Amino acid sequence: MSPKNFVLIALAAGLVLGGCFTARAQDAGALLDLLVKKRIITDQEAEEVRSELVKDVATTSAGKWKVSAPITEIELYGDMRVRYEARQGETGPPSTLDRPNDTLRRSRERYRLRLGLRGTLADDFFFGLRLETSTNPRSTNVTFGDDTGPFGKTSDGANVGQAYLGYKGFRDITLTAGKMPNPFVNTLMVWDGDINPEGLAEQWKHTFNLSWGGGTTTSAESHTKDGKSVAAATSEPSHMTIDVFANLGQFVYDDANPENPLGVRGVSGGRLVPNSDAWMFGWQLGAKFNFTKTTYFQLAPTLYNYSGAGDTFNAFYSGDPDRLAGTPAVRTARNQTGIDSLLIYDMPMEFGWTMHEIPFRIFGDFAVNLDADDRAAAAGHPDMGDERYAYQIGLGIGKIKAKHDWELKGWYQHTEQYALDPNLVDSDFFDSRVNMEGFVVQAGYALSDAVIFNLSYGYGDQANRNLGTGGVGDIPLNPLRKYQIFQADLNVKF
Repeated sequence: MSPKNFVLIALAAGLVLGGCFTARAQDAGALLDLLVKKRIITDQEAEEVRSELVKDVATTSAGKWKVSAPITEIELYGDMRVRYEARQGETGPPSTLDRPNDTLRRSRERYRLRLGLRGTLADDFFFGLRLETSTNPRSTNVTFGDDTGPFGKTSDGANVGQAYLGYKGFRDITLTAGKMPNPFVNTLMVWDGDINPEGLAEQWKHTFNLSWGGGTTTSAESHTKDGKSVAAATSEPSHMTIDVFANLGQFVYDDANPENPLGVRGVSGGRLVPNSDAWMFGWQLGAKFNFTKTTYFQLAPTLYNYSGAGDTFNAFYSGDPDRLAGTPAVRTARNQTGIDSLLIYDMPMEFGWTMHEIPFRIFGDFAVNLDADDRAAAAGHPDMGDERYAYQIGLGIGKIKAKHDWELKGWYQHTEQYALDPNLVDSDFFDSRVNMEGFVVQAGYALSDAVIFNLSYGYGDQANRNLGTGGVGDIPLNPLRKYQIFQADLNVKF
C-alpha cells in the first residue's frame, strides 16, 4: 500500500470509528469522492482505499458492531454515584400521637447507576432509552445492606427510567412521546430532578438576533501629536439574542383501573371521589435574554393544572398528622398525596454573569396555588386558604465543566401547605415535604473531567406550626418540626 493510500485510509477510518458510528462508511466515501473530484487521487486509487478501509474496520472491535440502517447517530452515556447520607427529623405539635421533641435519625451508604442510549433516526426522528437503579420515581439510589441477608441483590435491579420517541421535522419544534426527561424549565422547589414524566410534550424555540447603534464615525481630520492623520473609525453596533420558547406537556399522572367500577362511588370529605384517569397539564412560555456571551436573564412563567384523580391519588388531601380513629381506636393515617384543587402558577427565574472570569448566577422561583381555598377547605382548614405560596432564592458561584473546576451554591426556600403538589417536590433537602422552610448549601469540585466530588447540607423548619408537613418522605414523622440532611457524593460521568 502506498504511503498516500495509508494516510487516506487512516483518515477515513478515523471518521468511522471516532464518530461513534455517526459518520459510518458513507462519510468516508464522501471524503474519497471529494479527493477524486479535486484530482488528488484517481478513481482506481479511491476504490483501492475503499477496499482496504472495509478490511481494516472489520478487524476492529468497533467494526464488529452492527447498527440498524435507520439509525444515523447513537450515543452511549451514563453516570454512577456513591453517597454517604445522614438525615434526621424532630417531632412536635400538632401531632398528638408522637412524643414532642423526639429525634429520628437515619444514616446510610448508597449508590446509583444510570446507563442510557440516545440517538437520531432517519427522517428527523430521535429516541432515548435509560436504565437506572431503584423503582422510586424521585430517587435512583440503592442503599447498601438493605436486603435480607448480607450482600443481597433484591433491591439492586435495573428499571426503565426513560423510554421516548420524538420528531424534529418541523422548524423550531420538538415533539416527544413516552417516559421522557422533564421538558419544563424548573427548580427543585417544584420538581424533583429524578422525575421523568410520562405522556406527550411539545416544545418550540426560536432565537431572535438584535442589533442597534453603531455606524457613527469620528472626524476624518483627527491627527496624532506628531501631526499624522488618523483614519475615521466607525463604531460597531451592539448585539444580543433572545431565545423565546414554549413548552407544553400532557402527562398521565395516574391510570384509573377500572374507570367505571362496580357499585357506589366512594365519598371523601363529603364529596364523591373522582374515578377517571389523572392527567397533569403544563403550559410554559418563556424567554432567555443573552445580553453578552456570559450575561443573561431567563424567566419561564408556567401554569400547571390537573384533571381526574386516578385510583391512587383520588382521596382529598389533608397533610395533617396521623390520628386515632375507630372503636377500638387505632392509629389512622391522613391523606398526604391527594391532587385535588391544584392550579399552580410557577415562575422560575435566573440571572447570570461573569466577573474576573468566574461565573455567577442568581436564581429563584415563585409559585402560588390559585385553588388553595378549596384545597384547604377539603383538608378541614377552611381558614387556611392563604397558605398558598412557595418561593426560593439562591446564589451560585463557579461552574463545573472540566478538571479542577469548582462550584458553590446556596438557596433559601419557603413552601406553604397548600401551595404545591407534594408528590413532585424534591425528595432530598426537605424530605419530599411541604409546609417547610429552610436553606441548602452545596460545594462541588472536579477531580478530573469525569469525576466530581460534592458536599451538601440542608436545614428545614416547619413553616406553620398549626399544620402538618404534608407529603411522604424518608423520615416517617409528621410534622417535621426540624429537619437536617448531609450528603457526600462521588460522581463519575461517562
